[in-house]
Amino acid sequence: MNKRGGWKLSEATKQKMREHHPHLSRPHTEEEKRKLSEHWKLVGHPKGMLGKHHSDEAKRKMSEKRRGKDNSFWKGGITTLMRGIRRSPEYYQWRKAVLERDNHICQDCGATKQVDAHHIQSIVDYPEGIFEVNNGLTICGDCHNRHTFWQKLKKKHRKRKEKHGIEVKLVRR
Repeated sequence: MNKRGGWKLSEATKQKMREHHPHLSRPHTEEEKRKLSEHWKLVGHPKGMLGKHHSDEAKRKMSEKRRGKDNSFWKGGITTLMRGIRRSPEYYQWRKAVLERDNHICQDCGATKQVDAHHIQSIVDYPEGIFEVNNGLTICGDCHNRHTFWQKLKKKHRKRKEKHGIEVKLVRR
């Protein structure tokens, strides 16, 4: 092996490579440069916008094109629905009731700082249980991240099972 990490090639092998790929062993002719230039103008240069900037008008159009239903993260307008629910007086009453029931103590680890009310069953999957106190749990931020991670993972595996008939067993450690 050579110092660059590849295999050291014999002179005979190098000569065969030069004969087989003659265009790699010499600079491009003016005719080849012209043909390449025309080609890249037709199909677009592989480096595209490198070193260039979009105009303000182009930026505005691209921004508008990625809004709402055209955005790849669009979930059917659920963000405004959730925002409305979480700002409602009923939600604040539900949250207060859950926190008071659990004495503002995380039900997973016992922490008392940065606790919040968490829906055991997702608002999206179980909309009739949004304001049911029994569907709430007081947990801290770290435990909340762990709970929502597992909920998302279970939902992903449930979709996979429905689509492909594959069941994956999740094991908590």
